Amino acid sequence: MRQNHLLYPVKYFHFTQVLIGTFLVFKAGAQTERWDTYMAKFGDKPGSVLVDMGYKDMAPDSRYPFLVVTGPKAQDCNKQKLPNSEEIDRMEEILDATTNFITGVTAKVLVGTFTYNCERLNYYYVKDTMGVRYAIMRMYNRNYTNYEYAINMKADREWSAYRAFLYPNEETLNWMENDKTIAKMLQQGDSLTASRDINFELYFKTDTGRRSFIGFANQKGYRTDTTQVSQSANVPFELVLTKHARVSMDAINDMTGAIKAELKKYNSIYVGWNAPLKQPLKK
Repeated sequence: MRQNHLLYPVKYFHFTQVLIGTFLVFKAGAQTERWDTYMAKFGDKPGSVLVDMGYKDMAPDSRYPFLVVTGPKAQDCNKQKLPNSEEIDRMEEILDATTNFITGVTAKVLVGTFTYNCERLNYYYVKDTMGVRYAIMRMYNRNYTNYEYAINMKADREWSAYRAFLYPNEETLNWMENDKTIAKMLQQGDSLTASRDINFELYFKTDTGRRSFIGFANQKGYRTDTTQVSQSANVPFELVLTKHARVSMDAINDMTGAIKAELKKYNSIYVGWNAPLKQPLKK
């Protein structure tokens, strides 16, 4: 058993060729679990974060004031210090076993995992730490004697590890959102080589706010359309921005990042973007 830091210094540099996007939504009792995953660079190495996005609005949860971080050291890693596919399956098995053993001694929630530097750390918030260390040690001694592992526990009533480390920052959230849209276009056969009109849908609480934003949009080279009006009582004024460009991750990230940053000045909602498909797969 090893002792390890609970958190790593975080620096986000996205890897568009290796990021894996999954989005799982299901019910577990009263809690809706919304799992998503992203890869980024932490320090000088890539890492993978799997996080339950569903706890964002309810964190911190006072029922679970203690943080437990535990997980195995991988025995088979690639050059990027990430576990190979067979090893990932083994680590999933260890995660399930760990969850079951912790459940036997205290109420808990699993909020995420962090895979980095040949190690996978699983993040739990628990009601009580009494018996947790012994339960995890017993699990490894019984079933995984050939694995080196870490156990760390501390009070974290503010859920800082979840909110400041596991949960993605605004830049990463923007990247993840755009990655899903582009991935869907690729799955539908688009080569992303052709320029086309890219449309961004926004809503404003006041027409004054919408008109002010149009000034910003025109300076950035967008065409604007305000003919449609939403029936929503809170944000009734719709604005569609259009720019003719190629769909690339860098370009979309720059556009959506700037739009969202400007929208913070207004009572507004960013809905998303869309673009017509080009070169669809032939049936």
